[in-house]
Amino acid sequence: VILEVTETEVRLIVEDDGRGFSIDDDYSLAGAGRLGLMGMRERMAIVGGTLEVESAPGQGTTLFARVPL
Repeated sequence: VILEVTETEVRLIVEDDGRGFSIDDDYSLAGAGRLGLMGMRERMAIVGGTLEVESAPGQGTTLFARVPL
């Protein structure tokens, strides 16, 4: 976990070396009541921020969240 604060934004990076997942699969599950990344992105957008996700099966996951100050 890395938290950085600059004059213009707050950046949060959360990384793991777990099993990872296919980003496309996560979005297809939203209709099944699993909102995960979609909900996180919506909450970031409400405060003017962004959320980027890098993941692949067997490769772990990294989340990059940015919120303007």
